Amino acid sequence: MRQKTAQLMKKKLIALTAPLVRRRPLVPTQLLELRPARILVVRQQNQMGDMVCATPVFRALRENFPEAEIGLVTAPVNVEVVRHNPHLDRIFTFDQRMWRNPGRLLAFLREVRGFQAELVFVLASVSFSVTSAGIGLASGAKWVVGADSLPFGLDLSRHIFSLEMPSRKEVTGHAIEHSLAPMRAIGINTADLSTVVVPAPGELAKAEEIRLELGLEQGFWAIHPGAGKKQNIWPAAGFAQVMRRALEMGARILLLHGPADREVLAELEELLADEMGRGVLAAPPCPVGVGAALLDGADRFLCNDTGIMHIAGALGVPTLALFGPTDPDLWKPPVDSVKALRRPADATNDRAYEFGGMENIDPERVWMAWSTLPSRAGS
Repeated sequence: MRQKTAQLMKKKLIALTAPLVRRRPLVPTQLLELRPARILVVRQQNQMGDMVCATPVFRALRENFPEAEIGLVTAPVNVEVVRHNPHLDRIFTFDQRMWRNPGRLLAFLREVRGFQAELVFVLASVSFSVTSAGIGLASGAKWVVGADSLPFGLDLSRHIFSLEMPSRKEVTGHAIEHSLAPMRAIGINTADLSTVVVPAPGELAKAEEIRLELGLEQGFWAIHPGAGKKQNIWPAAGFAQVMRRALEMGARILLLHGPADREVLAELEELLADEMGRGVLAAPPCPVGVGAALLDGADRFLCNDTGIMHIAGALGVPTLALFGPTDPDLWKPPVDSVKALRRPADATNDRAYEFGGMENIDPERVWMAWSTLPSRAGS
């Protein structure tokens, strides 16, 4: 209830101030003729996978505006995903909790205005963010380009943006294409759709330190058993069965996990009580960048459809990703190193609320697909 009230207040505030913040109009041909010294991109939603899928957009901006300094507003969870992106020069962090702390909010807005962006792009995926629109307008930029809000039930964007980009609520093509399509529609494009995640030297060094502390030799196998959405999680019993098969082959396994994975991690540690600390080693809690650096050293990886799957795709780690209610044609990283295995089309869904039908994925199929991935060590 409190969240809905806050959203309603934000919408009313934007509606009231729209006449005051309206930006001068642009058409696509004029946009492409601009030579801004600084560009700000606003994409502060907190889905990690969506952010990785949006990285070709940053490449497109760099290719079309090669001389501009490009900054990005993002949520805290994605800072380390984009911090070392070669197509970005500055990162600004917006935390939703700033709405409850006016001092932090004002400091953030001063920092963004201090960037002195001349051109802003307010990106959208499957929703229109009033907060993102507000940040773009508060930046002080002369031109603000943003997604059309009408498909999301808001008659707002045409009153405030210099130029509207077409938008769609549904992801009908691959998520990468979905992110890039609005930019393509106004003439900003790239031929390279590969995603980018770059662990920093310090993150690589910390990952190596962790590996040595755990006694993991090169060629370890990695698993991430959780997901942001409960319906995307394959049952822990399935992971345990597959992991035992890997241990029988002599593999050592690193368990990667995040703050949202405590429940599934505890269940898996209970199922593998005899193997934990021996053949199966749990990584310590670590930032996303260090986790990516750890993953980058794995021979192969097994995970659900979740954010770290997209990081594995960007890093080129041989990966088997398990899909239930989501469509791999839309969300699997479009690279040969990542293979997808989806629940059977005729699967029963007696526990769909809990597992999204993923309990119907046969552990034997998972094992055969994972164990036969090309070995990174032998490539």
